Amino acid sequence: MAFWEGCWEKRRDCECGWTTCAIWTAAIAVVGGLIVLLIFAFALVFPPKATADDAVLLRFAVSPGSPPANSTASYNVTATLSLRNPNLYRGISYDPVAAAFSFNGSRFDESATVPAFYHRPRKTATFHLTVGGAGRPVKLTAAGVSAFRAENATGKFDVEMRLDTAMQYKGRKTKCPLVVICPLQLQLVDPEVAATAFQRTKCTILRAKKSGC
Repeated sequence: MAFWEGCWEKRRDCECGWTTCAIWTAAIAVVGGLIVLLIFAFALVFPPKATADDAVLLRFAVSPGSPPANSTASYNVTATLSLRNPNLYRGISYDPVAAAFSFNGSRFDESATVPAFYHRPRKTATFHLTVGGAGRPVKLTAAGVSAFRAENATGKFDVEMRLDTAMQYKGRKTKCPLVVICPLQLQLVDPEVAATAFQRTKCTILRAKKSGC
């Protein structure tokens, strides 16, 4: 018969005192908690989390072409991205990160990059990306041209920031493709007049569904 059966079963003599039972119960709870913690720390892995913390749009002008795929764009965008590693034990190694900016599904800039880096557990890495250009080709659709005209009237533009890379968890051999997509609602601002507050935005994490990822 186990000791706890003697302590808790009704109408039977108790084989241990209440103090002993309480000590054993607490010890079992602590050991169980440590086992769960070790499982979370070593056996399970979690993908990174990302947010767009700040973004400024100083210029965004589109010259529609005929056809719309021959349009050009002039722009200046600055964005701040935070990437958090939620794992207790496993660090993450990242390949170089390629960043791209799109309007209405059409990319207008792919020039920004982030060097390869190692992401320590429970730490947050912050990146500042700035892109700009004048008369750059952008393959808009007819819907894209209409969207630009409508948003240009308000001075607010919906821009998507996308980051592509591959990551590898510490202690694992698999390299995992990773995509971070951040929807940015940007207010066109004049830096000499006033700054516009940016609402912090949660980004979507897309990762490969395969073993080790």
